[in-house]
Amino acid sequence: MAKITSPAAVSILKDIRTALDEKADEKARPATGVKSPLKVIGVRASGVKAVAREVAVRHKATLDYPLAVDLLEGAAGRKTREEILVAIDLLERFRKDFEPSLLLRMDKWSSVADDLEVAEALGARIAAGTLALDPSKITTVRKWARLRSVGRKRLALLAASGLVSEGRRDAMLALDLCEILLNEDHPVLVTEVAGLLRTTTKIDAKAVQDFLFRRSIDGNPAILRAGSENLDAARRAALIAKLEAQQASLGTLAAAGR
Repeated sequence: MAKITSPAAVSILKDIRTALDEKADEKARPATGVKSPLKVIGVRASGVKAVAREVAVRHKATLDYPLAVDLLEGAAGRKTREEILVAIDLLERFRKDFEPSLLLRMDKWSSVADDLEVAEALGARIAAGTLALDPSKITTVRKWARLRSVGRKRLALLAASGLVSEGRRDAMLALDLCEILLNEDHPVLVTEVAGLLRTTTKIDAKAVQDFLFRRSIDGNPAILRAGSENLDAARRAALIAKLEAQQASLGTLAAAGR
Protein backbone atom coordinates (compact mmCIF):
# COMPACT_ATOMS: atom_id res chain seq x y z
CA MET A 1 0.00 0.00 0.00
CA ALA A 2 1.20 3.48 -0.84
CA LYS A 3 2.05 5.42 2.28
CA ILE A 4 0.47 8.87 2.47
CA THR A 5 2.43 11.36 4.52
CA SER A 6 0.43 14.42 3.53
CA PRO A 7 -2.48 15.24 5.88
CA ALA A 8 -3.99 17.21 3.00
CA ALA A 9 -4.02 14.08 0.82
CA VAL A 10 -5.69 12.05 3.57
CA SER A 11 -8.37 14.71 3.98
CA ILE A 12 -9.08 15.00 0.25
CA LEU A 13 -9.26 11.23 -0.19
CA LYS A 14 -11.91 11.09 2.54
CA ASP A 15 -13.78 13.85 0.74
CA ILE A 16 -13.55 11.92 -2.53
CA ARG A 17 -14.89 8.74 -0.94
CA THR A 18 -17.81 10.53 0.70
CA ALA A 19 -18.78 12.13 -2.61
CA LEU A 20 -18.48 8.83 -4.48
CA ASP A 21 -20.60 6.98 -1.93
CA GLU A 22 -23.35 9.54 -2.48
CA LYS A 23 -23.35 8.71 -6.20
CA ALA A 24 -23.20 4.93 -5.85
CA ASP A 25 -25.60 3.09 -8.13
CA GLU A 26 -26.11 -0.65 -7.82
CA LYS A 27 -26.71 -0.83 -11.59
CA ALA A 28 -23.22 0.54 -12.19
CA ARG A 29 -21.55 -2.33 -10.35
CA PRO A 30 -19.81 -4.99 -12.47
CA ALA A 31 -21.95 -7.87 -13.67
CA THR A 32 -21.62 -11.15 -11.82
CA GLY A 33 -18.57 -12.99 -13.09
CA VAL A 34 -16.71 -9.85 -14.16
CA LYS A 35 -13.62 -9.83 -11.98
CA SER A 36 -11.45 -6.92 -10.94
CA PRO A 37 -8.52 -6.86 -8.52
CA LEU A 38 -9.93 -3.60 -7.15
CA LYS A 39 -12.93 -2.82 -4.99
CA VAL A 40 -15.74 -1.23 -6.97
CA ILE A 41 -18.22 1.19 -5.39
CA GLY A 42 -20.53 1.31 -8.39
CA VAL A 43 -20.37 4.88 -9.74
CA ARG A 44 -20.98 5.68 -13.39
CA ALA A 45 -18.31 7.47 -15.43
CA SER A 46 -20.35 10.67 -15.39
CA GLY A 47 -20.49 10.49 -11.60
CA VAL A 48 -16.73 10.01 -11.33
CA LYS A 49 -16.14 13.08 -13.51
CA ALA A 50 -18.62 15.10 -11.46
CA VAL A 51 -16.85 14.18 -8.22
CA ALA A 52 -13.49 15.17 -9.70
CA ARG A 53 -14.89 18.56 -10.72
CA GLU A 54 -16.43 19.14 -7.30
CA VAL A 55 -13.24 18.19 -5.46
CA ALA A 56 -11.10 20.35 -7.76
CA VAL A 57 -13.27 23.37 -6.97
CA ARG A 58 -13.49 22.69 -3.23
CA HIS A 59 -9.74 22.25 -2.85
CA LYS A 60 -8.56 24.73 -5.46
CA ALA A 61 -6.53 26.70 -2.92
CA THR A 62 -4.38 23.73 -1.87
CA LEU A 63 -4.45 21.29 -4.78
CA ASP A 64 -1.21 21.38 -6.80
CA TYR A 65 0.89 18.87 -8.74
CA PRO A 66 2.76 17.30 -5.77
CA LEU A 67 -0.48 16.92 -3.84
CA ALA A 68 -2.26 15.44 -6.86
CA VAL A 69 0.52 12.84 -7.17
CA ASP A 70 0.14 12.03 -3.47
CA LEU A 71 -3.60 11.63 -4.02
CA LEU A 72 -3.10 9.14 -6.83
CA GLU A 73 -0.58 7.15 -4.81
CA GLY A 74 -2.93 7.16 -1.84
CA ALA A 75 -5.89 6.11 -3.96
CA ALA A 76 -3.80 3.30 -5.46
CA GLY A 77 -3.02 2.10 -1.96
CA ARG A 78 -6.72 2.04 -1.08
CA LYS A 79 -7.38 -0.13 -4.16
CA THR A 80 -10.81 1.23 -5.05
CA ARG A 81 -11.45 1.79 -8.75
CA GLU A 82 -13.50 4.97 -8.60
CA GLU A 83 -11.17 6.66 -6.10
CA ILE A 84 -8.26 5.97 -8.45
CA LEU A 85 -10.19 7.30 -11.46
CA VAL A 86 -11.02 10.53 -9.63
CA ALA A 87 -7.37 10.92 -8.62
CA ILE A 88 -6.28 10.37 -12.24
CA ASP A 89 -8.68 13.09 -13.36
CA LEU A 90 -7.30 15.49 -10.76
CA LEU A 91 -3.66 14.75 -11.62
CA GLU A 92 -4.29 15.16 -15.35
CA ARG A 93 -5.28 18.77 -14.67
CA PHE A 94 -1.60 19.41 -13.87
CA ARG A 95 -0.31 17.85 -17.11
CA LYS A 96 1.99 20.82 -17.79
CA ASP A 97 3.75 20.07 -14.49
CA PHE A 98 4.36 16.36 -15.15
CA GLU A 99 7.89 15.15 -14.40
CA PRO A 100 9.68 12.07 -15.82
CA SER A 101 10.13 10.70 -12.29
CA LEU A 102 6.37 10.17 -12.09
CA LEU A 103 6.70 7.07 -14.26
CA LEU A 104 9.06 5.46 -11.75
CA ARG A 105 6.70 6.28 -8.90
CA MET A 106 3.85 4.72 -10.86
CA ASP A 107 5.81 1.51 -11.23
CA LYS A 108 5.60 0.93 -7.48
CA TRP A 109 1.81 0.66 -7.58
CA SER A 110 1.26 -0.30 -11.23
CA SER A 111 -0.64 -3.40 -10.09
CA VAL A 112 -3.79 -1.24 -10.00
CA ALA A 113 -3.60 -1.37 -13.81
CA ASP A 114 -4.59 -5.03 -13.62
CA ASP A 115 -8.05 -3.44 -13.70
CA LEU A 116 -8.56 -2.73 -17.41
CA GLU A 117 -10.56 0.46 -16.86
CA VAL A 118 -7.85 1.90 -14.63
CA ALA A 119 -5.18 0.75 -17.09
CA GLU A 120 -6.87 2.70 -19.88
CA ALA A 121 -7.18 5.91 -17.86
CA LEU A 122 -3.74 5.68 -16.29
CA GLY A 123 -2.04 4.88 -19.59
CA ALA A 124 -3.71 7.43 -21.84
CA ARG A 125 -4.05 10.30 -19.39
CA ILE A 126 -0.94 10.03 -17.21
CA ALA A 127 1.70 7.57 -18.44
CA ALA A 128 1.69 8.69 -22.10
CA GLY A 129 2.40 12.31 -21.24
CA THR A 130 5.01 11.33 -18.69
CA LEU A 131 6.94 8.99 -21.02
CA ALA A 132 6.94 11.67 -23.71
CA LEU A 133 8.99 13.90 -21.40
CA ASP A 134 11.81 11.35 -21.22
CA PRO A 135 11.63 8.44 -23.70
CA SER A 136 14.58 6.78 -21.94
CA LYS A 137 12.05 5.71 -19.29
CA ILE A 138 10.79 3.19 -21.88
CA THR A 139 12.63 0.56 -19.81
CA THR A 140 9.89 0.73 -17.19
CA VAL A 141 7.20 0.51 -19.85
CA ARG A 142 8.86 -2.52 -21.48
CA LYS A 143 8.80 -4.24 -18.10
CA TRP A 144 5.03 -3.78 -17.92
CA ALA A 145 4.69 -5.12 -21.46
CA ARG A 146 6.47 -8.35 -20.53
CA LEU A 147 4.29 -9.12 -17.52
CA ARG A 148 1.43 -11.63 -17.73
CA SER A 149 -1.13 -9.01 -16.74
CA VAL A 150 -3.35 -7.90 -19.64
CA GLY A 151 -3.98 -4.64 -17.80
CA ARG A 152 -0.32 -3.77 -17.42
CA LYS A 153 0.34 -4.65 -21.04
CA ARG A 154 -2.47 -2.26 -21.93
CA LEU A 155 -0.89 0.37 -19.68
CA ALA A 156 2.41 -0.08 -21.53
CA LEU A 157 0.85 0.30 -24.97
CA LEU A 158 -1.08 3.41 -24.03
CA ALA A 159 2.01 4.89 -22.40
CA ALA A 160 3.93 4.30 -25.64
CA SER A 161 1.34 6.32 -27.56
CA GLY A 162 2.97 9.36 -25.98
CA LEU A 163 6.05 8.68 -28.11
CA VAL A 164 4.19 9.24 -31.38
CA SER A 165 1.59 11.90 -30.63
CA GLU A 166 1.45 15.66 -30.12
CA GLY A 167 4.43 16.21 -32.41
CA ARG A 168 6.67 13.51 -30.96
CA ARG A 169 8.34 11.18 -33.44
CA ASP A 170 9.92 8.27 -31.56
CA ALA A 171 8.55 5.70 -33.99
CA MET A 172 11.23 3.07 -33.44
CA LEU A 173 10.65 2.99 -29.68
CA ALA A 174 6.91 2.58 -30.26
CA LEU A 175 7.51 -0.23 -32.76
CA ASP A 176 9.87 -1.91 -30.32
CA LEU A 177 6.99 -2.15 -27.86
CA CYS A 178 4.62 -3.40 -30.56
CA GLU A 179 7.15 -6.13 -31.36
CA ILE A 180 7.00 -7.43 -27.79
CA LEU A 181 3.22 -7.77 -27.98
CA LEU A 182 2.64 -8.66 -31.64
CA ASN A 183 1.49 -12.21 -30.87
CA GLU A 184 -1.09 -11.29 -28.25
CA ASP A 185 -4.61 -12.59 -28.87
CA HIS A 186 -6.58 -10.96 -26.05
CA PRO A 187 -9.14 -8.68 -27.76
CA VAL A 188 -8.13 -5.64 -25.70
CA LEU A 189 -4.47 -6.08 -26.60
CA VAL A 190 -5.18 -6.75 -30.27
CA THR A 191 -7.03 -3.42 -30.33
CA GLU A 192 -4.31 -1.52 -28.47
CA VAL A 193 -1.34 -2.88 -30.45
CA ALA A 194 -3.14 -2.19 -33.73
CA GLY A 195 -4.03 1.29 -32.52
CA LEU A 196 -0.42 2.07 -31.67
CA LEU A 197 0.67 0.85 -35.11
CA ARG A 198 -1.90 3.08 -36.83
CA THR A 199 -0.84 6.09 -34.78
CA THR A 200 2.82 5.43 -35.52
CA THR A 201 2.05 5.19 -39.25
CA LYS A 202 1.03 8.85 -39.19
CA ILE A 203 4.57 9.92 -38.34
CA ASP A 204 6.66 7.23 -40.07
CA ALA A 205 4.70 5.14 -42.55
CA LYS A 206 7.84 3.56 -44.05
CA ALA A 207 9.02 2.26 -40.67
CA VAL A 208 5.63 0.73 -39.92
CA GLN A 209 5.37 -0.75 -43.41
CA ASP A 210 8.78 -2.42 -43.09
CA PHE A 211 7.92 -3.65 -39.61
CA LEU A 212 4.61 -5.20 -40.69
CA PHE A 213 6.09 -6.97 -43.71
CA ARG A 214 9.01 -8.28 -41.64
CA ARG A 215 6.71 -9.63 -38.93
CA SER A 216 4.01 -10.86 -41.29
CA ILE A 217 5.42 -14.38 -41.04
CA ASP A 218 4.91 -14.73 -37.30
CA GLY A 219 2.75 -11.89 -35.94
CA ASN A 220 -0.93 -12.22 -35.05
CA PRO A 221 -2.72 -11.67 -38.40
CA ALA A 222 -5.57 -9.82 -36.65
CA ILE A 223 -3.10 -7.25 -35.30
CA LEU A 224 -1.28 -6.99 -38.63
CA ARG A 225 -4.50 -6.39 -40.55
CA ALA A 226 -5.94 -3.83 -38.15
CA GLY A 227 -2.59 -2.16 -37.60
CA SER A 228 -2.03 -1.66 -41.33
CA GLU A 229 -5.16 0.43 -41.94
CA ASN A 230 -3.23 3.70 -42.28
CA LEU A 231 -0.75 2.34 -44.82
CA ASP A 232 -0.86 3.33 -48.47
CA ALA A 233 -3.70 1.33 -50.08
CA ALA A 234 -1.40 -0.57 -52.44
CA ARG A 235 1.05 -1.56 -49.71
CA ARG A 236 -1.76 -2.63 -47.42
CA ALA A 237 -3.28 -4.74 -50.18
CA ALA A 238 0.11 -6.40 -50.71
CA LEU A 239 0.42 -7.13 -47.00
CA ILE A 240 -3.05 -8.65 -46.78
CA ALA A 241 -2.40 -10.75 -49.88
CA LYS A 242 0.77 -12.05 -48.25
CA LEU A 243 -1.10 -12.90 -45.04
CA GLU A 244 -3.83 -14.71 -46.98
CA ALA A 245 -1.28 -16.67 -48.99
CA GLN A 246 0.49 -17.73 -45.80
CA GLN A 247 -2.82 -18.79 -44.25
CA ALA A 248 -3.71 -20.81 -47.33
CA SER A 249 -0.30 -22.49 -47.27
CA LEU A 250 -0.74 -23.42 -43.62
CA GLY A 251 -4.16 -24.85 -44.42
CA THR A 252 -2.69 -26.98 -47.22
CA LEU A 253 0.06 -28.29 -44.94
CA ALA A 254 -2.46 -29.11 -42.23
CA ALA A 255 -4.64 -30.99 -44.71
CA ALA A 256 -1.65 -32.94 -46.01
CA GLY A 257 -0.74 -33.97 -42.50
CA ARG A 258 -4.13 -35.51 -41.80
